[in-house]
Amino acid sequence: MHPDIYLTVHQQRDRELARELELRRAAQDCPGCVVRARRHLAALADRVRARLTGAGPAAAPACCPA
Repeated sequence: MHPDIYLTVHQQRDRELARELELRRAAQDCPGCVVRARRHLAALADRVRARLTGAGPAAAPACCPA
């Protein structure tokens, strides 16, 4: 691979990783995150359902890094 192309690809990857980290931090800091609220509500519903039926909680799919 040509050194300039390698450098460009490496810089792009660094930018993408930095952006992903930035989005994760923003999602963790966001008190009104809809996804986190839905996860907490789903976990609560699973616990209630498990108590009523005696079954184990179902696993919720993850849709964002929050």
